[in-house]
Amino acid sequence: MSEQPNEVAKNIDRVALLQLTIFVEAFILLGATFWSRVSEVRLLELIDEVQTPDLLLGLGAGVALSAVSIFLFWLGKYFKPLGDLRSIVVDQLAPIFCQLTWSDIFVLALVSGFCEEVMFRGVVQQQFGLWWASLAFGLFHCPSLKHLSYGLWALAAGLLLGYIVIYTGSLWPAIITHAVSNVLSLVFLRRAGRQAGIV
Repeated sequence: MSEQPNEVAKNIDRVALLQLTIFVEAFILLGATFWSRVSEVRLLELIDEVQTPDLLLGLGAGVALSAVSIFLFWLGKYFKPLGDLRSIVVDQLAPIFCQLTWSDIFVLALVSGFCEEVMFRGVVQQQFGLWWASLAFGLFHCPSLKHLSYGLWALAAGLLLGYIVIYTGSLWPAIITHAVSNVLSLVFLRRAGRQAGIV
């Protein structure tokens, strides 16, 4: 691993990271709420009470999604096309998230899982369809061309989340899938960063 991640980690304030993430996610949720009010999207119908099958499906899909993410990370060691994805994780994500506490991880996972699903699957997908919502989700996770592999992975994850909403008619399984996957992925990033001696 290069020295750069260590320098990045030293300059990151976990409180500022939490505040920025919560601000961005709150903005997304407000945007989704406003959008649903001025359009034909019936958002509240997708956020009914959580049923036990929704919970179980979300838990299972979240674990599976995170397992695939970790497998692709491992595969990037041996398969060059996935090397960029591995590099993003090692050089950029792990140094940021290795400083998180357990409560930070749960807050970030729950907030992002709920707010992003309400926007991308609850509003964008209902308005424009599965593929456009998944593309928007991929672009949201791809801040530059250097992050293209990560954006493509997010697009694929968005398709899975979108199909879950279509199959169940509810946002809750997708929200739970997203949140569980985020918890497990953040735990992995925290552990990977600490094992590499970033903090």
